Amino acid sequence: MDHTLRDDLGATIVDRVALRALVDTYARRVDGGDPDAVAELFTADGSLVSWLDGDDAPTPVERRGRARIAAALRAGLARYDRTTHVVGGHVVSIDGGVATGDAVCLAHHVYAGAGGARRLLVMAVRYADRYERGHGGWAFARRELRLDWRQDRPLEE
Repeated sequence: MDHTLRDDLGATIVDRVALRALVDTYARRVDGGDPDAVAELFTADGSLVSWLDGDDAPTPVERRGRARIAAALRAGLARYDRTTHVVGGHVVSIDGGVATGDAVCLAHHVYAGAGGARRLLVMAVRYADRYERGHGGWAFARRELRLDWRQDRPLEE
């Protein structure tokens, strides 16, 4: 095997693993309730874009910069007692120090409904990501969250 090819293949595998780890770390930090730690996964001028009304929404909500991303996550997650994000498929395309990717996720949110009854909101979301590699490794330059469907029901324990 040509050493150049082996080096490129090795770099590609390492990059793919690092990008999947970034996506999984995002989910883990959201579930850990640490918006500041989530925001650190973005480039300094990175953006988080939400299409929570599905593809029919006229315009998304965009937060640019780590401080705005953290503030939005803090406000958005405050209503939930607990969240669990299960990341499914993740497909990436890498071109040197930039990459794009798509990930699917089932996001589970436990919260107190009317009268304090516990409820479960499950959302199927798709992320369209743009990544940049910097001195600290890979980071989100742009993360777009699109809602496929949601189900809200009583939580049966």
